[in-house]
Amino acid sequence: MSGTAGCDDGLTSAGVILETVAEGFYSPRDLTYVRPQKRRLTEYEAVICNTQPDLGQFEVGGWLALRPDGSGIHRPESTALSYPNWFEYRDPSGVWQRPYVKQLAQFERSVSAVMTGAQLNGAFSDISPIWLELLAHHYEAFASFEWGMFRSHAFVAREALSDTLTMASVFAAQDRLRHQQNIALYSLSLHEHIADYEEGLGLANWLDDPICQPARRLVERVMSSTDWCEVLLMTNLIIEPLYTALVGSEFFRRLAPLHGDVVTTVIEMTAEAARARNRAMAMALVKMVSADSDRVGRTVSNTRNREVMQSWVESWYPMAMAAASAFLPLFKTAAVNGDFGQRALDRALADTRDVLDQVGLTVPGK
Repeated sequence: MSGTAGCDDGLTSAGVILETVAEGFYSPRDLTYVRPQKRRLTEYEAVICNTQPDLGQFEVGGWLALRPDGSGIHRPESTALSYPNWFEYRDPSGVWQRPYVKQLAQFERSVSAVMTGAQLNGAFSDISPIWLELLAHHYEAFASFEWGMFRSHAFVAREALSDTLTMASVFAAQDRLRHQQNIALYSLSLHEHIADYEEGLGLANWLDDPICQPARRLVERVMSSTDWCEVLLMTNLIIEPLYTALVGSEFFRRLAPLHGDVVTTVIEMTAEAARARNRAMAMALVKMVSADSDRVGRTVSNTRNREVMQSWVESWYPMAMAAASAFLPLFKTAAVNGDFGQRALDRALADTRDVLDQVGLTVPGK
């Protein structure tokens, strides 16, 4: 017997009214159970939304899988911030797997092309000895930093409380991993084409060089943090614009051409594009949890959320500043103008203040 036999027309055997499909439904992408952020469902929403279990919306039988301690696989207490429905979050970039992979392919073609060109035309021999030393010791150490950032965002992807946040975190983790691997591959290529270039020195620098230790402590704190929102926001709103931008953009990207290095600039430009996307993603999250109400009018604990986020800023900013300050002497090692390093740090500080100002947070002491 069918499930509706003996029941009134339009009713299931359980007495639940069968909803008729809206007249305007004409495409598989018009998923009526997904609430679009705007008037019409986007492709991004269609392929990502409602792919992560949520007991508060549509899962009613309890978690199918549990943690070793018996708790559910996703827990509201995994972050100090609160929000009525984390599934309302939308990444401003609207990136999902296919366009993300396409973008990465474009980045990698750029890096591959410039590296191949440098090999064919002998451009590696144009790199100054001073710069080769900096690449071998400190660019490779920077790869260790990015590996730590990857590990941290992988944790966020595991704990995030909605599908859109999970996916954005997965992409953010992959961005760091791709950057780390590009640095490693470049170092291997230099080792292959330059006789006295020694590959693998960065790890020792990362572990022992005083210049790297504040950054190492910063990464270790990120990796040991257990609040996924704290990790996501502080890495993208403080660590990235302050420390990562100083090292990757202000030092390696800007100074590489002055020392005959054409490859590092391209690698860092692709990393900058990813950082900009991830920063916008984090800023959207701050604005969401800082709003007075959610999309259906439920009250958001925005005052408390802002207090929590500001306390995070107060705690993380000094460590990021210490890491940036420790790196500053390398600008003199690179034989650039005496105040270039300080001006670079000033730009990074200004950018960090601007990012925080845009989301209603302030740097300590401002």
